[in-house]
Amino acid sequence: MNGADLIVKFLLDKGVHHAFGYPGGPVLVLYDAIYNAGFPHVQVRHEQGAIHAAEGFAKVTGIPGVVIATSGPGATNLVTGLADAMLDSVPILAITGAVARKSTGTDAFQEADITGITQPITKYNYLVMDPNDLLPILEEAWQLTTEGRPGPVLVNVPKDLLALQIDPAPEGRSTSTYIRHRPAKVRTEGMTDNVYAALAKAKKPLLLAGGGCVISNGGVQDMMEFIRCLGIPVATTLMGKGAVAPDHPKYLGHIGMHGTPQANTALGTCDLLLAVGCRFSDRIIGDPDLYNQDKKRVIIHVDIDDAEIGKNVRADIGIEDDAADFFRTMAANYPADRTCGVFSEDWLDWIDSLLAKKKRYDELVEQMYVPTYPLLPQYLIHRVAKAYKGTNPIVVTDVGQHQMFATQHFPVESPRSWITSGGLGTMGFGLPAAIGASFADRSRPTILFVGDGGFQMTFQELGVLANLQLPVKIFIMDNGSLGMVRQWQDLFFGKRFSHSGMEGTPDFNMIAKAYNLPCGFANDEASLAREIEACVKTEGPYLVHCIIDTGENVYPMIPAGRMPNDLIMPGMD
Repeated sequence: MNGADLIVKFLLDKGVHHAFGYPGGPVLVLYDAIYNAGFPHVQVRHEQGAIHAAEGFAKVTGIPGVVIATSGPGATNLVTGLADAMLDSVPILAITGAVARKSTGTDAFQEADITGITQPITKYNYLVMDPNDLLPILEEAWQLTTEGRPGPVLVNVPKDLLALQIDPAPEGRSTSTYIRHRPAKVRTEGMTDNVYAALAKAKKPLLLAGGGCVISNGGVQDMMEFIRCLGIPVATTLMGKGAVAPDHPKYLGHIGMHGTPQANTALGTCDLLLAVGCRFSDRIIGDPDLYNQDKKRVIIHVDIDDAEIGKNVRADIGIEDDAADFFRTMAANYPADRTCGVFSEDWLDWIDSLLAKKKRYDELVEQMYVPTYPLLPQYLIHRVAKAYKGTNPIVVTDVGQHQMFATQHFPVESPRSWITSGGLGTMGFGLPAAIGASFADRSRPTILFVGDGGFQMTFQELGVLANLQLPVKIFIMDNGSLGMVRQWQDLFFGKRFSHSGMEGTPDFNMIAKAYNLPCGFANDEASLAREIEACVKTEGPYLVHCIIDTGENVYPMIPAGRMPNDLIMPGMD
């Protein structure tokens, strides 16, 4: 078979049924092989849409998302998505075409050094120059996407190699060249006594669950058993949302720049922080140097990527391990002299104070759920969440104010049901990611919250949604501005609103109708109720253009570079 046939066979053998891509000259042979094999492939409208869709699929399933692009601009259009996947630990296999091997380095038509360009934003990447290396490289790349900390891997294949006849099993060739795995330095086994000893001395402990707890196989279940055993309060990062049931009695909400007051207070004032599967980004910890000044705080950092341990925040105990393995080992070694559910009675006052703060915050939140004209974003999201409660929806956001409002006001019912761009903050992520997420699980509704700015970056993917007829419900939260930019200009730049307005916004419903998608408009209580009902009754996609209050800011908010407990929240002490 030729190289293209070999690639298609490899993907089929791996059970791949989720490739997203866009054809072009150097990969025509590959697309011919896709046609001949009847390989399942979703043609998007832009390569950025392809990789965000692959991200959405991978985030829901944990299976590598596969994306295919041609050389030059096709490959470079994947760059933003690769960087996004790298920061959020999303397993992606990107297969790109390249100019013929003899033309490499000659600035041939549509040539770009995509391996060089993407080296900093992939776990690993390859330029295949020897036909006998193609299958071993694919095997290695597939394994790398999910081994250890998941991430994107790119395989760049010259077009002449795609057409070349290749023996899929030449005599004497190894079936894999995989050599890059190295054992972890410090695992949980042997460290349990140290962790429990530190917990026993603590008066104000906090468990911080990051995205690593969600993507770890079994990590959530093992974490919940650990929480049950200890009775420890828990908060999540933005990417950890969904790891803990929103109504769990020990759950404080999410931390970060727009996290809950009780979670951020706990993060800023705890005397022991057990952080699992998080990397302490600036949006979580503010100023690491300032946070590190509290020498009395004990920090236990558990992460599968040892490069993250101690990178931003000092760790008194560093453990390189998978979240599931950590929690499972800790629960199995629970001290015999400790009562399950109340590890330390010294914690009770601490927990009571945090729950009291939570109660006050919940009261303030309830005051946001009032009908207004135009609509308050908090009210809109609350009404949508209420309508879909119990359906275990997949919740997807784009990036901006609406993303933070959704984080605060939409309770996520299960792990891998919260799909957002965390580390890179990529506008335009929402719509294609929602398509990929829904493609992964059509049995559940997918709810997309997207701003008027981010929607205009990738709305051409409505064509894909129309073709697939996926149950994606789109709520465009139109405040006539780049909301988060406007908020910062409002609070920190003397209300000098420089280019944060969105003049010339099109009629989004006319765009939806052009793609033959059902749609509606909401700007008050009655119209919102009507459109939510239409969404629920419609089996396939539905788009609602919602007009929301332009001047509404996201609170709580921690100013950049401040401590987690230095938050702004009107009405809180």
